[in-house]
Amino acid sequence: MKVKTKLIFLGVTLSTLVFIGIIQGLGQSIQGIVSLAASEEDQKSTSEHWSGAFTPELPKFPEIKGSGQITDEIAQLVVGTAVKYRLLPSVILSQYAYESSWGKSSSALHDFNNFGITWYLGCPFPQGTMRGIGGSEGGFYMRFPNQETGFSYYGFMLVSQSNFNASRGNKSPSEVLLILGRGGYAASGIDETSDYYRNCMNMIQTNRWVEQYDKFAIDHWQESDINFDDKTGIESLEKVLGEQVNNGQCYGLSAYYAKSVYGINLMGSGFMYASKIGSDYDWSAVGGSVIFNPQFDDVRAGDIINFNTGGYATSVFGHTGVVAQVDKASGQLILYEQNCEKGQIVAKYTRTWHKEYPNVASLIRKEK
Repeated sequence: MKVKTKLIFLGVTLSTLVFIGIIQGLGQSIQGIVSLAASEEDQKSTSEHWSGAFTPELPKFPEIKGSGQITDEIAQLVVGTAVKYRLLPSVILSQYAYESSWGKSSSALHDFNNFGITWYLGCPFPQGTMRGIGGSEGGFYMRFPNQETGFSYYGFMLVSQSNFNASRGNKSPSEVLLILGRGGYAASGIDETSDYYRNCMNMIQTNRWVEQYDKFAIDHWQESDINFDDKTGIESLEKVLGEQVNNGQCYGLSAYYAKSVYGINLMGSGFMYASKIGSDYDWSAVGGSVIFNPQFDDVRAGDIINFNTGGYATSVFGHTGVVAQVDKASGQLILYEQNCEKGQIVAKYTRTWHKEYPNVASLIRKEK
């Protein structure tokens, strides 16, 4: 994923350390998805092939209990985040305690934002409280709808960015803190001599979080259905954002994705109409299914979506793209498209159902 990160966190105990949330480049990749409530069918499909989109739900472990200043609720959210994203609870807890003053900061109380994640224009969450005392830091925090979403979003940011994702699956709290620091996690850096690093490690060791929580999470890592190591699916498109694939046409984008997910070659097949991709190939033979003339409620992340001529699809060949996210509340989609407003490169666009492309021909979905 080619994203220049500005992840900044506001240190509560050390006012000189300022941290920031994720930049706008990643914003569109998760915009709108948070409002979605996955159906049971959606949940089952992600266990087979994760779409790459952010989801707020965390696995539940009611047997996990808090201790000291950590409540049962927070302990369970931390462990759920750690299991879902294969992170260490000890590191998450140390950052929670450090950044939110054990959940007592203004942003933690009003925004469910325990990690100082900064709001930016176009991000998937509304503006929260002002950063710094009386707004002294400038800008605002993101406001999450609940604690679960805030924790899940934090975990997603760490493992979905190339400069931080080495923390995924790493069993050493010390190494993980340094990975985050070297990746630009702190404005002033994190190394073995920094106050941030020493304070976090002291909390981890003093509270014995490794023994209390890390072993449990590590034993459950294999239960995570999110595979960031997968080279197929939506992640394959994230890796080519801003680049041209195949011939630079919209057909070339869906062909690139189809090759990655289904192993089928669309380029050079003799077919040319983007609008007919659903009917030109035997998708069932490669583990796919087709919905013709779909309704908005039929659309899911990961679908190849094909349009007949009309609206922005000015060519007689129609248009095609891949669905990144669906926002049921707003009636909007985020699509990967090529040969659109930004030229013959892979880019993301926010589209309103039946507005830019009024004639939806088909959806193609991976089923097995």
